[in-house]
Amino acid sequence: MMVPLYLYYILLQWLTMAYTYRSTAVGYSAEAKQHEGGVLPVPYSSGALSLDGLDSDSVWRSIEWQSLNHLWMGDSVDSKDYHGQFKVAWDAQYLYLFLLIRDDVLHPMLKDGPANFWKGDYVEVFLDADASGGPHQYNHQAFAYHIGPSGHALDKSVNQSTVFFDDHVKLAFKAHAEVYTWEIALKVFADDFKEEDRNNIPVHLKPGMRLGFSLAYGDNDGREERENFMGSKASHGINNDEGYTNADVFGTIILMP
Repeated sequence: MMVPLYLYYILLQWLTMAYTYRSTAVGYSAEAKQHEGGVLPVPYSSGALSLDGLDSDSVWRSIEWQSLNHLWMGDSVDSKDYHGQFKVAWDAQYLYLFLLIRDDVLHPMLKDGPANFWKGDYVEVFLDADASGGPHQYNHQAFAYHIGPSGHALDKSVNQSTVFFDDHVKLAFKAHAEVYTWEIALKVFADDFKEEDRNNIPVHLKPGMRLGFSLAYGDNDGREERENFMGSKASHGINNDEGYTNADVFGTIILMP
C-alpha cells in the first residue's frame, strides 16, 4: 500500500523540529551569554531567512546565544518553569530575532482582551530606530512591541489606546512540549511614523547603524498580578519597569557588516 505524500511531509517536519529542539536546547545557560547593557554587535544575514520557527538558516548557526534571564519583575524563577535565550540578526529590510523559551504554562496573550495583554505570555521588543532615547509611551520616538504566540503585536497609540501593529511583525512560532521557538522578522520605523498614514516607509538598515534595543519575556499565566518579567539586560530603569515609557533605558545594538 502506498503511503500518502502528505504523511511523508508530516514526518519530515517532525524530524526537523526534533533536531532543532535537541540541537538548540543543549547547554541552555552554559551557552547563553549575559548581556549586561553594553553594545551588542548584530551579524548581517546575507541570505533570505526561511522564517519557519526552526534554526535551519545558516546565520542562526553562527550566532551565539544571549541570555533572557534577568529578573526584572516578579518572583524568582526555577529554570524548570522558565528559561530563555535569543539571537539577533539583520538585513536591509528586517531585524530578525530567534528565541528559545522554556515555559511550563503558555497563556495566550489576548485571552483576557487586548487591554489585558500583560496577563498572558508574550515577547516584548523595545526598539528605538536611532538610539536617541526619550519618552515614547504615547508617541513613536520608540516602540514597545508586545508580540503573542498568534503573531499579534500591540503597543500604545498616540491617543493612549492599545492598538495592533501586526503589519510591523512576522512571526513563526513552534511548540514542542514546554519548549517554544519564536522566529521574528521586525520592520524598523523611525520617529516620524504616523499611525494614520498607510504608506509609512521602514528604515533601510545599513552596517554601522546603532539602534536602541532590549528584549523581554512576560510570563504571567492569567494571574491578576504579573508573575515574572524577564529581560535581556541587568536593569531597565526604575523598578525595571520603565522601558514601556522611556527609551533611555534600552540597551544598544550595532549592525555589523
